[in-house]
Amino acid sequence: MPASRKKTREASRSTGSLATYKKKRDFQVTPEPSGAKAKAGKRLRFVVQKHDATRLHYDFRLEAAGVLASWAVPKGPTMVPGERRLAMHVEDHPMDYRDFEGVIPKGQYGAGEVIVWDNGWYELAEGDDPAEEIEHGKIKFIMHGHKLTGIFTLVKIKPKEGESGDPWLLLKDHDPGGDPAKYDVNDYPASVITGRTLDDIRKEKDPKTWQSSKAKDPPKRAAVRAAAKRKAEPLPQLKGVELATLIDAPFDNDEWLFEIKWDGYRAICTVDEKGKLTLVSRNGLDLLKQFPAMEGLADAFESVPIMVDGEIVSLDSKGRSDFQRLQEYAQQGHDLTYAAFDLMYADGRDQRKVPLEERKALLERLIRDDELVLYSKHVTAKGKALFEQAKRNQLEGIIGKKRESVYIERRTRDWVKIKAQLEQEFVIGGWTDPRGSRKGFGSLLLGAYEGKNLRFVGSVGTGFSVKLIGEIVKKLERLSRATSPFSNEVIANAPTHWVKPEMVGEVRFTEWTRDGYLRQPAFLGLRVDKEARDVVIERPEG
Repeated sequence: MPASRKKTREASRSTGSLATYKKKRDFQVTPEPSGAKAKAGKRLRFVVQKHDATRLHYDFRLEAAGVLASWAVPKGPTMVPGERRLAMHVEDHPMDYRDFEGVIPKGQYGAGEVIVWDNGWYELAEGDDPAEEIEHGKIKFIMHGHKLTGIFTLVKIKPKEGESGDPWLLLKDHDPGGDPAKYDVNDYPASVITGRTLDDIRKEKDPKTWQSSKAKDPPKRAAVRAAAKRKAEPLPQLKGVELATLIDAPFDNDEWLFEIKWDGYRAICTVDEKGKLTLVSRNGLDLLKQFPAMEGLADAFESVPIMVDGEIVSLDSKGRSDFQRLQEYAQQGHDLTYAAFDLMYADGRDQRKVPLEERKALLERLIRDDELVLYSKHVTAKGKALFEQAKRNQLEGIIGKKRESVYIERRTRDWVKIKAQLEQEFVIGGWTDPRGSRKGFGSLLLGAYEGKNLRFVGSVGTGFSVKLIGEIVKKLERLSRATSPFSNEVIANAPTHWVKPEMVGEVRFTEWTRDGYLRQPAFLGLRVDKEARDVVIERPEG
């Protein structure tokens, strides 16, 4: 840590001890978790709990050093840029506390009703270790929650004369996620886990107490499972998935919502009433064999049976999906995430005829494991602003969807895609001899179908690792043929060899030339989820 920062921050107490937390509680009486320090998860987690104790306040908790570093925020957080909230630094809490929702009995420390007002994950905007940032009196972070998103800062301040405790300020920084209007936490009273409010808990004769998220089948899920069995419609037999039509420009429209376009493997996740998971690509390929780390999806949703449409992705440190990173996940140890964006079946009901916005709202409520499953958030009406944000963040593009649309199992104009970077799949029809020290091949010859004809569109010679070249060479040798599979002339600067047009690769490029060839292509990886015959040249529709 730079010396200048050490001098400018007033040191706070160290983070990572649960001694004070345990000293204040009698776990024979209170349903709160006694807990222990936990190992770090895939992402740094947070929870904000609405707590009606002596006074109503919001408990703001960030994962750090195996515990939840905690602040009591009397007025609650805000989404208005520049607005400040007093936040009193309190004792660290165990990680299990992020699921605590219920009643702390009278006579116990913090007695009163508690709900999980918001939860999710966060990343540091400055520094590398959240505990170290907190200990030096300032932590700046980016929140990815259901209600709270964007950049926030917690900073230690000097107590007023005669004031006890450890006062900090919680600030909403200026960023595109801010809300310039007056933000009132009272407009959002419900729990993001159960939908209950504090009033709902007060009215319950026998309110629920804390349940561990690690329970095999918690009461809520068991009840939902039983209800689904009693009135269940059969799981749909899909004929296909809904596909978006490529258009050339973003737009604004109140009848549409807009999402980030994920760059991974499209995957339909189904969990049947017995808890059996299937994960298949759009062409019916079993993706669990390729991605066994996705087995946790069997327990990732509150309601079963369930059928979800989404994408298997690998996210970088900025939360961006990258197809090439996904290709390397096993070798490089990258984590995988299931980005869920639509719901076809849940709560014993075929949801395909339900309007999209309602399907998405139910999907968000049913996500139980928010580490493995990432709900694909959206904005309403403002497609142009999201597209500009996608370009700034070097994302592939955005998807627009009609808010009232039903789920249609084919390509439709109810879903449209606008690309910020040009990227698509191409059929591999051959290769050229390598030059210099290059082994295996020099470049791959690419094509796409126009009707029944496979049209040559260019060659790609960059983006290959040594390992990937070896894997591709083995496939090329098995598919060798004597004649060109392309319907037009192939332009190459080295001797050519031909293969049966069965392999598909993902390629990023800068533009199409006037003659219909790729400019500056780079290879991202092989696609196992696309049939070669389905690969066509994507041209924007007006």
